[in-house]
Amino acid sequence: MSTPPALRPTDADLLAAAARARVRAVRAGLAGGDHPAPRELTAVVVVEDIDPAAFVAGAASFALALEPGSRAAWYRAFTRTVFLAGRPGSVAGRHPHRRLAPGGGLAWYGPATRRELTALSRLLRTFQGPLPVDVPPGPLAVRVPGRPSGHRVEMTVATGGVRSDAYLVHVHHLVTEAVLRGLVGPGDAVRVEHRDVLAPQDFRAALDPGRAATVQTRISRDGTDPDRLRLYGVLISNRDRGGH
Repeated sequence: MSTPPALRPTDADLLAAAARARVRAVRAGLAGGDHPAPRELTAVVVVEDIDPAAFVAGAASFALALEPGSRAAWYRAFTRTVFLAGRPGSVAGRHPHRRLAPGGGLAWYGPATRRELTALSRLLRTFQGPLPVDVPPGPLAVRVPGRPSGHRVEMTVATGGVRSDAYLVHVHHLVTEAVLRGLVGPGDAVRVEHRDVLAPQDFRAALDPGRAATVQTRISRDGTDPDRLRLYGVLISNRDRGGH
């Protein structure tokens, strides 16, 4: 029997429930994530150019390469990341990066304590991009570095009214948390679709807290209305594991 319209959850209800599920998952930590590590870790991405496909591949590769202690601690810090404007090639001489995206326009550092990242943060300014973010038309096909796994990932991201710097924040959380939880792995095929708006009712199943272990979502305050939640990203993988 279908749920009467009057009893169906509103968009706000769906988003609030999914957001609470994410907080519970982070507080619970990753499976086997009891490794000693600094409590507060931050990653840094140096941005010269935004290439969405290279960014997704680079973010996944960065998260996959982390050692267990850093993975667990960074996940507990909600994959906190700072984006700085700069040329990775020029910065690398003084600050060697951990990961460089295809094309060389993006470089990853950390995750480390803020003190360890102070010199890099003082050298570069915070990245601020244009509004709205410029993304290629049509879906993107991204292959996570590694031998083809046969696994598929469907990723949908909102871009309407989203600044370039905010786009990086939302996508980075979506991809790296999915990697840390085991939903994305080496060699996976990722299909990235951009839409102006992600209507919560279109993603009711993915937003169900009962599926929180197998789906990654990105929900945050609306950039135009801080009292309202907005769905910025949904990632669904046929790995269907959920590593927490």
